[in-house]
Amino acid sequence: MTIAREGAARGPGLGAHLLRDARRRRGLSQRALAKRSGVAQSTISTIESGRQQPSVVMLAKLIEATGFRIDARLVNAIRPSQLLADHRHEVEAVFARYPIQRGWVFGSVARGTDGPGSDLDLLVEFEAGTPFAEQVGLDDELSGVLGCRVDVVATTDLETNELFQRRVMRERKALTSAA
Repeated sequence: MTIAREGAARGPGLGAHLLRDARRRRGLSQRALAKRSGVAQSTISTIESGRQQPSVVMLAKLIEATGFRIDARLVNAIRPSQLLADHRHEVEAVFARYPIQRGWVFGSVARGTDGPGSDLDLLVEFEAGTPFAEQVGLDDELSGVLGCRVDVVATTDLETNELFQRRVMRERKALTSAA
């Protein structure tokens, strides 16, 4: 396995910190980790000091030898309002596959306070008499298109919660003018 040498002037990077933390949490010396992983102790030292940046494969191998694993996930870094604006046509295409009459945004997107970790709250009016089975999956399909969590509330769901209904009705903005 190779170790990239770029970035040495910047000091220890994330890989160095993760490796050192994993090794120390397990009470392992560099020598013990070298024995477990089959990687030379001098290489481990060079990585932990930041003189070399490990490849992802090398870092995963070393951390797994400590009994941990790297759990990397993509985390949305774009506001849902921006995602909605950028993917308006795709959202319209999803809506066209469902018996929807109208839609609104509410919550942080409608208030203009959404951040990258926010979800997208949608209020949807389905055609009268639409069975629940035909409503299922809309939130998941929209989440897939937008890359953020989407919560869909049907207008009929508001009938059972007057306080929630007042808040949603006060905040809501038509999807055509929301983003």
